[in-house]
Order: sequence, then structure tokens, then C-alpha cells
Amino acid sequence: MQNKIHNNADQAPFEWLTIYCAANAVEANIVKGLFLNNNIDCQLLGESLQGAVGEIPLEQTQVRVQVFAIKERQARQILVNYTQVQQSAPDWVCPNCNEHNGPTFDFCWSCRTPHND
Repeated sequence: MQNKIHNNADQAPFEWLTIYCAANAVEANIVKGLFLNNNIDCQLLGESLQGAVGEIPLEQTQVRVQVFAIKERQARQILVNYTQVQQSAPDWVCPNCNEHNGPTFDFCWSCRTPHND
């Protein structure tokens, strides 16, 4: 995972700002979901390039998450929390289908069984 945050003080409030570079489309969509759940509009750039892994340079296949500059501060706080959870929480195994799920998943990605802490 690579986290690049750009700080542009002169950024117009409704210009898109790349706030996060995800390693893959799954991670980018997790971050997108966190933003949307907090009423932060966002967009993903480069998601369609995931199929070209191995054909083009790896850094070009990263999925960039963008938010409006006016929401940068709120988005940064969400990313701090996301990073802390990723580093501290272990993966969990679904009791229904035995599938491994990342710490940020509240539901099993395979069978939609809720994660019980």
C-alpha cells in the first residue's frame, strides 16, 4: 500500500485532489466506501488499468482516489483511522464459509456474513 497525499494550499475548493494511491482496485473501493459513508464525494482513477498489470509499469496500475479539495481535511482523518485499523487489526475468518477477510471488512466478501467482534 502506498499512501500519497498532496497538500496544495492554493487548490480551488471544488477541484479534484488525489488523496490516496491504492495498491489495487479492492483497496481503492474500500477507501471509496469509507468516504461515501461519511458523505464525501470521491472518484477513482486508473481502476480499469488493473487488468494491464504486467503489461505496463506497476506504478501506472495504481488506483488513485480523489476527493474535492474542500473535503481534504475530513478525508485525511478517515485515512488516518483506516491506516491505524489496517496496522492493528488482524484478518478474520468467516465462521460460515471459512473465507479469510481483511480487517476493514464488516461483512464476509464471499457470503456476506457479518463480522462479530
